[in-house]
Amino acid sequence: YQGFLRVLASDLPSGGKDVPVVHHSVDFAATFAPHVSPQFSRRMLTKAAAGFAAATAMARDGVPRAEPAIAQGSATRAGEWWQPEGAGSDGEYIEFTADIVFRALAPHWAGEPATHGAVEISVSADGATYTEPQIVGPADADAGPADRDGRTFGHLIMTDPAQYVRYRTLDANGAPTVLPGLAFTYIDASHGPTGDDVHPEAFGGALTKTPIITRDRWGAAQAYGGWDGGTDGWEADYRTVKHIIIHHSVTPQFRDPLVEIRSIHYYHAITRGWGDIGYNYLVDFLGNVYEGRKGGENVVGGHAFQYAYGSAGICSMGNFTLESSTPESIAALVWITAWAGRELDPLGKSDFHETPNCPTIAGHRDVYDSTCPGDGLYADLPYIRTAVAEVLAGSRNAGIPSGYDPGDVIQTTVSGANLRSKPSTSGSIEARLERGKVLTIIEGPTTNDGYTWYRVSGEQSAGWLATTTFSRSDAAPPQRDYEPNTRVEIAANLLNLRSEPDLWASVVARLPQGDTATVVDGPALSGGLTWLKLDTNLGTGWVAQQFLAPSGRAWISSKFAVGDTVWVTTNPLNIRTDTSLQSRIIARLWEGETGAVIGGPRRSAGIIWVQIRTDRGSGWVSEEFLEEGSAPPPQPVNGKFSVGDEVEVDTDKLNVRGGPGLDDRVVTVLWTGDEATITDGAVEADGYLWYEIDAGHASGWVAETFLATAGSADPRASGFEVGTKVTVIEDSVFFRESADTTGRIFWKLYRGDTGTVAGGTVQSDGYSWVLCDFSGTLGWVATPFLGRGTGARSSSTGLGVGITVNVTENKVNVRPEPGITDIVLGQLYEGATATIQEGPVEADGYTWYRITGARWEGWVTDGYITTAVGGSIGLSSSVRVFDGELNMRSGPSTADDVVRVLPDGAIVEVLDGPERSDGHEWYRVSSSRYGTGWVIAAWLERV
Repeated sequence: YQGFLRVLASDLPSGGKDVPVVHHSVDFAATFAPHVSPQFSRRMLTKAAAGFAAATAMARDGVPRAEPAIAQGSATRAGEWWQPEGAGSDGEYIEFTADIVFRALAPHWAGEPATHGAVEISVSADGATYTEPQIVGPADADAGPADRDGRTFGHLIMTDPAQYVRYRTLDANGAPTVLPGLAFTYIDASHGPTGDDVHPEAFGGALTKTPIITRDRWGAAQAYGGWDGGTDGWEADYRTVKHIIIHHSVTPQFRDPLVEIRSIHYYHAITRGWGDIGYNYLVDFLGNVYEGRKGGENVVGGHAFQYAYGSAGICSMGNFTLESSTPESIAALVWITAWAGRELDPLGKSDFHETPNCPTIAGHRDVYDSTCPGDGLYADLPYIRTAVAEVLAGSRNAGIPSGYDPGDVIQTTVSGANLRSKPSTSGSIEARLERGKVLTIIEGPTTNDGYTWYRVSGEQSAGWLATTTFSRSDAAPPQRDYEPNTRVEIAANLLNLRSEPDLWASVVARLPQGDTATVVDGPALSGGLTWLKLDTNLGTGWVAQQFLAPSGRAWISSKFAVGDTVWVTTNPLNIRTDTSLQSRIIARLWEGETGAVIGGPRRSAGIIWVQIRTDRGSGWVSEEFLEEGSAPPPQPVNGKFSVGDEVEVDTDKLNVRGGPGLDDRVVTVLWTGDEATITDGAVEADGYLWYEIDAGHASGWVAETFLATAGSADPRASGFEVGTKVTVIEDSVFFRESADTTGRIFWKLYRGDTGTVAGGTVQSDGYSWVLCDFSGTLGWVATPFLGRGTGARSSSTGLGVGITVNVTENKVNVRPEPGITDIVLGQLYEGATATIQEGPVEADGYTWYRITGARWEGWVTDGYITTAVGGSIGLSSSVRVFDGELNMRSGPSTADDVVRVLPDGAIVEVLDGPERSDGHEWYRVSSSRYGTGWVIAAWLERV
């Protein structure tokens, strides 16, 4: 363990950089046990943010960049001992001797459903002195493929080197019992790479190497005798990650992590017969992150039964039943969680399989009846969620897989590469660079004129280069000669300003990208980096020189200058904390609102940003949606009503919003017949005319379509005329004798129950009520809990086997069997096409069809599909990329150059097509964020 002290020394109370490296034997547990509970600090968050930035240099398929494999040594050794027939029935201890010295052990027994129990185990190195007994129960909270031979497998326990085992079998009450077919697997995974071998690749603060330790590096191949069978014995399946599930390994802390990972790998892959380790990533107490399940991003692991589908399982190595993890481990958990969930809302919740309102970042116990990840680590999850949100909010272009990041070192690959003043072929040529010129990335990417551009800095030059002229380099970063009093620009977002020129020095402040500063001292060499001392708006301190650039952003041309008055031209316009589409939204502005420019311009993700101050708050907005001066007076709109008119609601449920538009929040709901007075309007937005109303107990904006002059509204609830077939759309809906909330309850109705409207509408207690016939009984039901129709198939629908259909709504559930109680395999979006394979089938009050599409196969209700007429994608359509990243090419052919890679979920507009080439249908698409190019239609769906 001596090598591990290098990193942990920085967290000792005695100091950071002045703690010497220890080269003699120590009592490891005694030295570090007092420091296992993390002190959450900016340093931890800084390391997490830097780890996230380093992870963005990974390959596009999510697999860490290849590293030279370490010499593996001999393969992992293991053996099994089987309890003799009839032994163990008297509750006495049984002893056996393994044929090898082992470091991990687990029991397993025949898996009859009625067989429940545990094994009390002690081990010994000499057969005389045994450890304290440890009770091991079934490892039934995790699941990959089916366990070998249907057996029940216990938890894997890690031990000191031992060869002797003493055990007895117990039932759930602790009484002696017999576990049929009991056997033990013992494992020695010590022959292979150790923590010292991978430590140089472990994350220590530098941003130039991918900090994920690959399977090759930790020795995955050793379980298979020299080859890695991770996706051979267990076929890879993929689901888009929607949640992160955090586990703990329930193993002792502060042990060699590689030996333990190989032990877990062998137990999952070979002993249990899965074919691979079940976790997607693992994190050790030093802050190292390890690649788990083979297959890259979105591969389904085996860590939480069906919840592994659509989640990334991250295992923190250790037992956190009572204690928390180390600061280094928490920092690593934050950044790998941010990386794996970079497209998600870390503070959000959503329904996930059978768990409603499941946190985006969840503990194992949130989705399964388990104590995992231990009370200590589970208590840290609120901090981890907040820290991940901060990392994502501060990370530049977090969702754009750019391939390069600020601080990356590159080298020109052509002679005469044009270094331009701005990211465009119209920019002036600042220099022509010879082949092999070493430079540092300081900003980008942005797409313009058919090229992807990055701003770079060299020893004598700075400017913009197209990606066609350079590639990544292992050379040392170029060192510019920055004299004292030179003005420089921060070329990385949230760059650490440190008290001393050292990676372990305290952080004085975090500098935003684009800020300027003055050099006051340096250079100084430390930790393989060149440091400069800067005087900044946030204080004075040291930064790594490779993240600086010459001052000056005159190439950014903006329509506005600081001090200009501007007005908003669109609804809504987001004010953000930083110049990034991933930054937190401070407020929303509406068309016509005004503000003053107080900062900028800056360019990020192809957008020119300016900082403005408004009555709703101050922050950064895209200048595209601003005009100079005050907004012109609104043009009169001819509507049905005028200010002062008395109106009433002419629908069964009307949303009242905080502003005129469908994106504004709903402040309350009005019901059929509710009366109000027009106080403002009409205003056009989102295809409706909107009026501000005062209903006495509530006020806000509503759409004209759902209002009528007072006294003229249809007294019946719209759509619930006598004879209408209805279906209950919620569970536990009261079926009452009278139309009010105090009426006697006949019984409760449940989701899917069907009936018929038998009488008119009554307004009472804030609801519209209709008289219904359910199972021959007449009673009253509130209309918000009823849906129109029973799903019965009509000959007019045109639906049948072989028919191509379009999806008519967003987020339509696809299920493995017809019925609303079955699990959800996935969701379809409006405009997606599919073919009916089977149906109709009646279940739970709905009519179901089995469909096959480009994305999912399963059962959907007929209420959300319709016979396809013509193509689902047309010119000017907005379309979404689904099922992974998609190449955008310069022409409609796989032979044409890739000009950009569109991320999963990217939304673009169709400009041209379709064109048929290379066996595919192609469309030319465009967006201000991703540029213009040709993509294959099979991975597009209508928004």
